[in-house]
Amino acid sequence: MKTVALDVRFRVPSGSSIAIQNLSVCMVKQAGPEVRFITVRYQEQDLAPELDALQAVVVPKMPAPLEVIWNEVRLPGLLARQGVDLYHASKQCAPLRLRCPSVHTVDAIKRGSTDVLPLPLGPKIYFGWHVCNMYKRSDHLLPVSQHVGDFLANDLKVDPSRITVVHNGVHGKFLESERADTDQAVNPLGIDAPFIVCVGSVIPLKNQLAVVEALAKIADRVPHHLAILGREDPAYAKKIQDAAQTGGIKDRLHWVGFVDAEGLMRHLHHAEAMVHVSRTEGFCLATGEAMACGLPLVLTDRGALREQCDDAARYIDDPDDHDALAEQLLCLLTDPDLRETMRQRGLKRAANLSWPEAARKTLEVYHRLLHRT
Repeated sequence: MKTVALDVRFRVPSGSSIAIQNLSVCMVKQAGPEVRFITVRYQEQDLAPELDALQAVVVPKMPAPLEVIWNEVRLPGLLARQGVDLYHASKQCAPLRLRCPSVHTVDAIKRGSTDVLPLPLGPKIYFGWHVCNMYKRSDHLLPVSQHVGDFLANDLKVDPSRITVVHNGVHGKFLESERADTDQAVNPLGIDAPFIVCVGSVIPLKNQLAVVEALAKIADRVPHHLAILGREDPAYAKKIQDAAQTGGIKDRLHWVGFVDAEGLMRHLHHAEAMVHVSRTEGFCLATGEAMACGLPLVLTDRGALREQCDDAARYIDDPDDHDALAEQLLCLLTDPDLRETMRQRGLKRAANLSWPEAARKTLEVYHRLLHRT
């Protein structure tokens, strides 16, 4: 029997935390008796029952800089005492040196070296040096998109033989849901008007401000409201609120906050479209879930969004081109035939995004590393 340590650390619920758990749960179910899983986790984490039940290496509560040191000094020895044969990190918080082979899921490009992701000096050094070196030392990398895989091969010069693209999936509850089976009697916003949604952490990278600016430009031609779902950065949320006030759509803006899968499905099933004009994406969980719920999309042609959504979305080139975004929104929201066409395309694409398939590909990598001579 081989022992695999799944590093499932996350501090707050988010799309990333959902992806980590969905993939890990599927692997635990598929692996069979020849693999024993343990987790690396925080004590206070709210994990899926399948992961919560596993034996764990518990990471003490400490500031992030001290945790980096703890990773290097303490974690390798703790894993060795557990007889760990393979370590799999799902986020950018792994040690540089381990006593066993390592696999890393790479969910985004984070170097802090461009205006796409401006960072303070500390995180910029961490992502630009520590994380990149961590990837270079890894035995195998699992980027969530070809876009991220190309960065690893071309920018970090990782041997392509050590890279396997494993796309994020869509949970079965989204794939199996139908609008007719959802409680349509109660609009989750409590309004008698159509609405569009933005889903994701409310931070400058996700660029929800552009959606508010664009909606204000067409507010006299469409009745739609905007629901923003995600954990909020207060300073950025204030900018969005001010823009809505200036644009005369303050009463159309609805702050929902972070919601669980059931809450997200309720909002997606009532919405008419999702708008996601992020400045970059490794692979967006929310857009896959939106397609599974039959929502047409308006996206930026950045990162892996076109790789993921292809013809199920309309695109703008520049995330700061509010006029182009307004034009795409107006076209989509006033053309029900176009929305239906895109809905059908999205349902087809979402059906190919499977967590069990992602788990299968990951376990194949495990098998090669655990049984190599």
